[in-house]
Amino acid sequence: MKVSVVLGLSALVQTGFAKCIPSPTPDYSVASSLDYSAVPSSDYATEPAPSSSDDVEPASSSNEYTAPALSSDYTTAPAPSSDYATSSAPETSDVAPETSDTEAETTEPTTTPSGVYQITAAQLDAAVPAGKGGGKCETASDKDCANNERALVALNNAAQKYGVTERGEVVAMIALMAFESGSWQYNVNQFPGRAGQGTKAMFMYPFIYKYAKSLYPDKVQDAWESATDDSTMNAVRALVLGDDDSFGSAFWYLTTQAPEYHNTGKLKDGDVASFQEYCTSAVGAGWDDDRQAVWEAVNSALSA
Repeated sequence: MKVSVVLGLSALVQTGFAKCIPSPTPDYSVASSLDYSAVPSSDYATEPAPSSSDDVEPASSSNEYTAPALSSDYTTAPAPSSDYATSSAPETSDVAPETSDTEAETTEPTTTPSGVYQITAAQLDAAVPAGKGGGKCETASDKDCANNERALVALNNAAQKYGVTERGEVVAMIALMAFESGSWQYNVNQFPGRAGQGTKAMFMYPFIYKYAKSLYPDKVQDAWESATDDSTMNAVRALVLGDDDSFGSAFWYLTTQAPEYHNTGKLKDGDVASFQEYCTSAVGAGWDDDRQAVWEAVNSALSA
């Protein structure tokens, strides 16, 4: 009898009691609470395409200008900083910025800060005699060309804007641009007609881009820094071809790209050796008798 009772209890344990203990069910609440939206989609693998340039309206001055003796100057402009060489090239926009036929106006300065060096019409006519009267402009509609009357306003604006107070620096900037532009005749490169090169200082495109970006950050896309197509480079250049920007280019370069020569005495007043060093070391330009002759004429005129 005891044996049967024991056997009976054993059977109950193996059958009825086992069934009365509920089997654990898997907890799906953890899996269901996972936020699968956090998993990055394949779209993040590629950078978003640069914004359309349809709303970009570079203000072209239609000044197409070229520097005659640029092979020794900005044609061999100093290599862009390491940022250009090492940074990954952004995608360039397929759509070049739309250019405008409206010429940028030159505005008269209202006030002149104390100490800013200003030049007179008589001084500029003596410094750049080819720019007197109608200048070297073949026709009145040749917006690429400027005479001394237009140059005078823009040069004084630039000295004021960039706070250039030293006579030696003003002489250097005028001599540099008068030489590069053929006495204000050209505004974009004519020989050999290099895309993206221009202003009265004949910047190569890397500096055209930096200059335009500094003046018009909302109109110049970051991707255009590495542009190689002519239409985009020329459209960016067109932004800075108005008189104030074009004649202001050398002053911008001095104060932002070669600040060690600004207000430091390195461009010594009346010292051609200082100007030669600036051209060859800071600008990356060549040096010859013609360039020196232009500097001597400007230096002599501004001494009067």
